[in-house]
Amino acid sequence: MANVLQKVKRGDPLVIPAGTFNTFVDAARDFQQRQRSAHRTTQRDQLDTGIVLIRNESGADRGRFDVLGISGPIIEPVDNAEEFKQRVALKGVVPFSPHAGKFAILLEPATNQTIVRACLDGVCPARVRMDDEAHEFADVDVGQAAQLKSAESGTARLLWVEPVEDRADPEIAWTVVRIGGGGAGGTASASFAMITSKSGIAPPFRYAAAEATMDEDGAWSQVGGGAAYNNVFNLEEQGAGGQWVNPLVVGDVVIIFPAPDSEVDAFVCTRSHYRGTY
Repeated sequence: MANVLQKVKRGDPLVIPAGTFNTFVDAARDFQQRQRSAHRTTQRDQLDTGIVLIRNESGADRGRFDVLGISGPIIEPVDNAEEFKQRVALKGVVPFSPHAGKFAILLEPATNQTIVRACLDGVCPARVRMDDEAHEFADVDVGQAAQLKSAESGTARLLWVEPVEDRADPEIAWTVVRIGGGGAGGTASASFAMITSKSGIAPPFRYAAAEATMDEDGAWSQVGGGAAYNNVFNLEEQGAGGQWVNPLVVGDVVIIFPAPDSEVDAFVCTRSHYRGTY
């Protein structure tokens, strides 16, 4: 082997023996094979562990452990079917209501339009806005990419929550979450909302609403900085029998759900008006 790989001095004629050339070829083939093996291992690890590639399309630079809503794959089957099948690469945006249960936590900083690794399913650190210290779950914080928001149900299970006295901001806690470990109704959980506007001339009317909360005296109010719901339809006004229902008015409190199809930007609410006879 020493003769095959013997070095030459400056000015010596370059003569490459067959054995030396074949050694170079073997080394190049070994390097290519290890590259392909590493690529397959990376793909397998991503699929097995819930680590995916995500492109930051939020319009701003994002830090490690920021949260992005999933808006779809970077490459769709219609664009390149083989590339779509080879790797999971997603587009991430600032999360809003339709992204409940459809988000990833960045595992490294991401400047705008760059692709980085993110946790889509599994255990990782996350910042969470704690609306209630008794909450055991979390999901997207509407309009916020810096953290999740605690809830009675959600896609992320809170395995550990930083004590209040240790936090830089009492409302924002470092946590350890298990994404995909949600419960108590899953990602299509209901919320309470207050009607803020109504449009249309006949049922079903189109409403807008804002997240609402109730105090110990039973008085309802809008949540400052809470979720806003546009394109809301009252379930009680649907169908032929719904035309006689007393419509909602601004200030009414309803139970609100995302539309059954997560791709539809709409909400359904109900208040169950009494429609019997006297």
